[in-house]
Amino acid sequence: MNFDELSEKLASLPKSAREIYSLLSTNGALKPREITSFTSLSNRTIRYGLKILVDSGFCRRVPDLQDLRTHFYAIN
Repeated sequence: MNFDELSEKLASLPKSAREIYSLLSTNGALKPREITSFTSLSNRTIRYGLKILVDSGFCRRVPDLQDLRTHFYAIN
């Protein structure tokens, strides 16, 4: 996927998903709780945005090996 295709695909995502994508690309892998502390988005909005990003292939869910109940989200 080239840069123009990536930009078009990102532009079609909801604003919350674009904001989360930008945050992940700047700060690296984060947990949803950490994303909450960086943004003014609600927990539900963050979960929704992350689901959209994972389903569309923009990011992946990575288990936290220190605490397997939680996950990091990272850009692909």
